[in-house]
Amino acid sequence: MSAAETSICISVLCIYVLRATPPPRATGRLAYAKEASLSIMPSGETQTKPIGSSIILTCNPEVDDTKLISDMQWLDPQNRVIESLKLVVLPIASTFTGHSKPSMYTELHQDNKLALFFNSLQEEQAGKYTCKATYANSVFLNKSVTIDTIVAITWDNAPLNQYPILGQDSSIQCKVHARPSPSVDWLYNGELIKTNDHYIIDTYALKIKNVQESDDGIYTCRASVLVTGELKERPIRVEVLVRPTIEELSSPVNIIEGEDANIQCKAHGKPPPKFTWVKSLTQQNLSNADRFGVDADTGVLTITNVNRDDAGEYECMATNHAGTAKTNIRVNVIVKPKIMEFLNTTIVQGKEASIVCKAFGRPPPQVMFRKHTSDKPYAMGLQPDDDRITVTNVADDMTGETVGMLTIQETLRSNDGLYECIAENTGGEARRNGHLTVEFPPSFASMSNMTVWSWEQRQVNISCTAESIPNATIRWTMHGDHPVNDDTMITQLGQGPISTLMIVPLDRRYYTTYKCIASNPHGTKEHGIELREATRPGEVMQARMVEITATTIRFDLMPPSTHPELPVRTITVQYKEGLQTWTEARNKTWSVDSLYVIEGLEPQTQYEFRFAARNEVGLGNWGAQLREMTPGKTFPNEPKIIRSSTGEYEVSKFNDQYQLSWLVPADNGEPIDMYEIKYCQIKYVSDDWELLENTCQTEKLKTQGRTRHYLKHLNPDTYYKVELRAHNAMGYSKPGSAKFKTARDTTVVHHKGPLISSAAIIGIVIAVLFIIIIVIDVICCCAHKTGIIYYVCERSRRKPVDEEDAKLGSLYGWRFPLPYCDQKMANVAGVTAIQDSGSGKNTIRLVKHTAIDEKEPLKEEKKITPIIDSGLRRETSITFDGKRSVSKTGFVGKDSAV
Repeated sequence: MSAAETSICISVLCIYVLRATPPPRATGRLAYAKEASLSIMPSGETQTKPIGSSIILTCNPEVDDTKLISDMQWLDPQNRVIESLKLVVLPIASTFTGHSKPSMYTELHQDNKLALFFNSLQEEQAGKYTCKATYANSVFLNKSVTIDTIVAITWDNAPLNQYPILGQDSSIQCKVHARPSPSVDWLYNGELIKTNDHYIIDTYALKIKNVQESDDGIYTCRASVLVTGELKERPIRVEVLVRPTIEELSSPVNIIEGEDANIQCKAHGKPPPKFTWVKSLTQQNLSNADRFGVDADTGVLTITNVNRDDAGEYECMATNHAGTAKTNIRVNVIVKPKIMEFLNTTIVQGKEASIVCKAFGRPPPQVMFRKHTSDKPYAMGLQPDDDRITVTNVADDMTGETVGMLTIQETLRSNDGLYECIAENTGGEARRNGHLTVEFPPSFASMSNMTVWSWEQRQVNISCTAESIPNATIRWTMHGDHPVNDDTMITQLGQGPISTLMIVPLDRRYYTTYKCIASNPHGTKEHGIELREATRPGEVMQARMVEITATTIRFDLMPPSTHPELPVRTITVQYKEGLQTWTEARNKTWSVDSLYVIEGLEPQTQYEFRFAARNEVGLGNWGAQLREMTPGKTFPNEPKIIRSSTGEYEVSKFNDQYQLSWLVPADNGEPIDMYEIKYCQIKYVSDDWELLENTCQTEKLKTQGRTRHYLKHLNPDTYYKVELRAHNAMGYSKPGSAKFKTARDTTVVHHKGPLISSAAIIGIVIAVLFIIIIVIDVICCCAHKTGIIYYVCERSRRKPVDEEDAKLGSLYGWRFPLPYCDQKMANVAGVTAIQDSGSGKNTIRLVKHTAIDEKEPLKEEKKITPIIDSGLRRETSITFDGKRSVSKTGFVGKDSAV
């Protein structure tokens, strides 16, 4: 037997002896030796824990002396020693931070308890764990515990959004992991799905046959573990995808050379597809090509600065998660029209003219013509308003050229001018101008038969303009066919088409007819111009005075007769006082047909007047002499009221005022210092206007120079007569008068002063409403015994009149029921109310008088039904003396001391 075995036997024997021997009574030692063992906390041979949880298993030695425990350790299910935290090698970063720990480690406590820590329990850590130790170097102890892991329901492959494709068989994935194994069922929009022709429930998916858009919705994958009772649901949003479909495009698509073009490719799908474009010939993706741009969302292909090489076939592709759709589109490039030739044309009047315009474009353009004097081009073919003009087109589709022709038969001068060639196709239009020249013989159609005047050897110019194509040459003759070149006093400027003769008429032989002769290859034309000698006007034929004041005179003049081309332009008057000579005379000039008035004359002074007329040649002889004496100073002339209408009366723009305007009259020697305005209301009666009495008002204006005044505060729609008199130091003038009518109320009034304020209007309306309410309340009080006043009367009559009334009222609860308003009404009507209780009944007699002062005898009495109380009678009399009512009351009762 070895020493170790001997030691173990001795230890076992000692333990046996200790157990068999009764414990001593007087010592502090154990009475018996404890059997060595290990225990694991928490207790239980099997520990069921969820993965991911942090747990601790503590191995506790059950021995007498824990210090004799050695070699204590935990073994994993593979019998590998689980290292202590101190022996675990951690990453450097974890060592410094102190945050990271191994998923499984041991830790020895001071009482030799060895704890096993699971930082985060994993599924693969499930199994049997054994705690081993050696006691007293001879007893081997061990204890095992089985850890069974529970895996909660987790979704391994169950996307929240899944997209099956329309028309295909698709599966909604829902792979569930749990321990113990879970069972899975499906819900669609809250209803349980069962396997049928449309749905097949697999282990990890729900298969849908022939997916339709109606399969959109929320599917619920429901997993449950019967053993643990765990239940989880995962809602999965299913959106059915639709393969793209491209709308048919109108082919070919025409784009215009030199411009930017957009080609739209429309497609439908779910989700909306993305677009790409490829040129079929080169298979070039146009998304990043030069001059091309693709909007992937809208499908628009943009071509910048289109050229002819861009024509061809293009492929549009629409792609989404469900698939791709393609279509081919033919693109034609339209070439804008260009005018290649449009030449100017010359034709002789009366001949046939052809205007040709050649244009190019794709497709070949249509060629039209327009004359610049017209807004619209000529129609194709024969013109409906001029059958001499025809428009034709000849187009060549191969070359893209069109030849347009405008043909004019029997050309007229009116056909001469600027024409516009218009070439137009679907790409746009081109324009160019050309001129048709119609040659014709000379013509003086634009010249009028005028006479040229000269006088006193003044140089005069005679001009002649000949219209012709080509331009005409001009020569001049005088006195029939005598050439003007032989005379040194005549100079010709210009040989055509405009020519001017500069003539210095030294004598009367130059006053004759000059002939302008124009010639060109197509003919000759003559035109005569007469040169005449001009003279001053004759004497004024007649002058007479029509109005005279102390300081002014107005004349009526008749100018002398003259040639229409040399009219009288002004008339001049010379005037002087009687003792003055004509060299001292003053002058005044008027334009013809103006007001011939002289102002600033002296009163009571003799004046002489003579007149002369002036035309372009000069001032005529003086004539038509007059002699007049101005009157003395007197009151002003009658003012003239200005009216805007010629009717019998004027209508004012306003309904309460009228604007009076007048002309300042002659003051007759003394300045006007005041105006007096009188206006009265009138009416039209029996074919005449009558003045309404007590309606006249007078205003005086002391401001000099006034010619306007507003008459205010008038009545609307009323006729007025106004008289205006001027005043100076000599007195008042005769009145100038006018009639006018004010507008109706509907006319907008222009007030000069402020209007009544809105606050005042609101106050007036409230006051009126308050008065109306009071009147209605009085009526209700007196007629129907209702209302606020009646309520106040009822309240007031219940108050004690005096001390006795208060006592009796409190004792018997009875008052004489005569309201204040009834007393008032009775007093106003002249009524006396007397209570009669002599017969044992309470009655009130109302005695009505014919007058309030009670001078008339009584005519009528009425009795009012008495108010009966319990054993108390009251006698009340009411009298009215015309100013107030007096009430006297006496109480008599069988138990009363009165």
